[in-house]
Amino acid sequence: MHSQNYWPYKILVFLVVFLCLPLPHGNIYPFVGLAGVCLFQFRKQDLYNITNPLLILFIAWCAISTLWAVDPPKALYMYAKVTAVMLGGWLWLNRYNNFNPHLRQQFQHTVSTAGLLLAMCLGIFAISLEYGWQLHTVIDQQVSQALIHGCVACGLAIWMSLHHFKKWVQAGILILLFLIMRRCSSDAAALGILLGSGTLIMHKALPRFLRVMFIYGMPVVWGILPFIFRILSPEQYIQWSATLDPSYTHRLFIWHSVTKQLFERFWTGFGFGSSRYRFLVVNGDDIIILNGSEKIVLSSPEMCLHPHNFMLQLWLELGAIGVALACIMWIVYWHNYYAKSTSYTIAFWGSALCVAATGISIWQSWWLILLVVLVPVYKRTP
Repeated sequence: MHSQNYWPYKILVFLVVFLCLPLPHGNIYPFVGLAGVCLFQFRKQDLYNITNPLLILFIAWCAISTLWAVDPPKALYMYAKVTAVMLGGWLWLNRYNNFNPHLRQQFQHTVSTAGLLLAMCLGIFAISLEYGWQLHTVIDQQVSQALIHGCVACGLAIWMSLHHFKKWVQAGILILLFLIMRRCSSDAAALGILLGSGTLIMHKALPRFLRVMFIYGMPVVWGILPFIFRILSPEQYIQWSATLDPSYTHRLFIWHSVTKQLFERFWTGFGFGSSRYRFLVVNGDDIIILNGSEKIVLSSPEMCLHPHNFMLQLWLELGAIGVALACIMWIVYWHNYYAKSTSYTIAFWGSALCVAATGISIWQSWWLILLVVLVPVYKRTP
């Protein structure tokens, strides 16, 4: 089979991977990452691209931190899974840079088709809620959140990447997806759409302000975030609960709990992946909030499987050293590549970071592979 004819089969593989996103937990994706390593193989230029000193330091620090993790064997297993996904993804992204325009268009159509199918599934979910069908119970219990957040990213892909769609059609798709997200109570996904759209507008209207905030402002916020929650108190969250959705209030308590713990090992953290197993060493009670005659019961923040905020997760697991490395990597990378990126690239990362800051554990295999598959759609064509 000629290499040119073989490419559609490779694209079909990625379509299948994308449609597998709703599978619970996404444990298939580390194997997909390893398959990517075998499929694309190493080249010298790939090795040159991956030998960034800051990146190597960060990867090494993640590996070293498994030694003092809450559960070292499980932490090492999680580290291996994440490494497999990212290594395969890195090779895939390097190969995409060599695609010709026709293959790029094929890939964009593939991703957008998968996004439409996922959006249709989510639409059925919303309708089943409206009419009280049992389908939503099955989906909610058996399908991971990848379905919802996959629709966010795919919806943005549809809106941004296909130039043959008229702008009003793209905007209509985005508004429809936003309404579906809100109806299905996926506020993190809906916020992702809003922030991605807002970033697009700011890139056109306030380009200098967005550049400063994107490159330098966000790392500053990530660095001071734990200290902000040291100032706030649970009594304030209870007062705010009268106007906030219970899920928002619950996140405030989760972030407050995580912040208290991370200061116990401020510099080194509790080790890679430990946020998932922190209930082994921390106990807590459910939170009961009384708003007039209404009684709201929130599950113990200490029992949550992850901090629901990617930077607090890095603080908790990798400590100040890991956070400093991550922030410096972010600043150095975007200082060099921001000017070469389109507004769609910035909007994509704004949307993804918004979801990761409110509802995703950053080491989820399906979340990482989702980013890997979507990033090329937003990359600037050389």
